[in-house]
Amino acid sequence: MASSNHIKLAPEHLNAIKALPDEIHRPVEEVNKIYSETFESLNSEARIKDYLIVLTCKKVRDELRIQPHPRNA
Repeated sequence: MASSNHIKLAPEHLNAIKALPDEIHRPVEEVNKIYSETFESLNSEARIKDYLIVLTCKKVRDELRIQPHPRNA
């Protein structure tokens, strides 16, 4: 799972990134990119970080559900 940004994700994050694509029927690469960006944004502003994985998953899930699915080429 290569990412253009270089944040180090804990195993819990990687598990969430692996679970989301199956749940929302999107490619892992797309979920990884959006998850990383969303986590970075939330993490930089959070004072309490206990629930960042849950909040990140919810935001990613919500964002990808409203985006149209890419057409197969």
